Amino acid sequence: NYYCVVPEEFEMDRGILRGVQWGPRKGSDGKFITCDGGVRIYPVKQTKGNGPDKDVGYVNHVLQVDFTNEGRLHNTGYRVSKYQFSRTSPNGNNFSSVDLVMMRLAEVYLMRSEARLRSGDSAGALEDVNTVRTSRTARPEQTPAALTEIDLDILFRERGFELYWEGFRRGDQIRFGKYEDTWTEKSDRDINKRLFPIPQSAIDGASNVKGFLVQNPGY
Repeated sequence: NYYCVVPEEFEMDRGILRGVQWGPRKGSDGKFITCDGGVRIYPVKQTKGNGPDKDVGYVNHVLQVDFTNEGRLHNTGYRVSKYQFSRTSPNGNNFSSVDLVMMRLAEVYLMRSEARLRSGDSAGALEDVNTVRTSRTARPEQTPAALTEIDLDILFRERGFELYWEGFRRGDQIRFGKYEDTWTEKSDRDINKRLFPIPQSAIDGASNVKGFLVQNPGY
């Protein structure tokens, strides 16, 4: 079953999402499946793998996330929807209905807070973090209280809260010395994984001089 919705009227769900979700589905040609003057809206499925052995399951936003082998499809649990795809795009690829945020003022405050903290100015670092924590006042009952102390672990935590799903965490983990920690399904503690491998084609084509471009350790 599906609903037929005019593309301009379709809005991606925001906030806390529970239960089975609905959204556009693509056909074998990679484009959204359409109907008379609109787009078909189906229950959202998650696919893992390719070919006849691929796993397919309906996305169901329950409170618990199953990371066991039996739950490897990961079609349950929380989801984050930050940037909405273009409602007039034929396939949703590389198109968005909003401008992507490259840098936010909160990030600038957090960068300065870290610089101050690492240079010994704990008071200045605390002030910057609290500026970010207490700036949202539209719902006063949900505005967090100002912190009374700051250290690198607290700042790392605050960056995780503020910059969630914005692509900063890997760099933060490396910089704060936490990338080799284990979590969820990740157990590899190899420090060489801090750097990505250089493509062999780049090494081969960089120069005729031996050692001009050397592969990163561990690859």
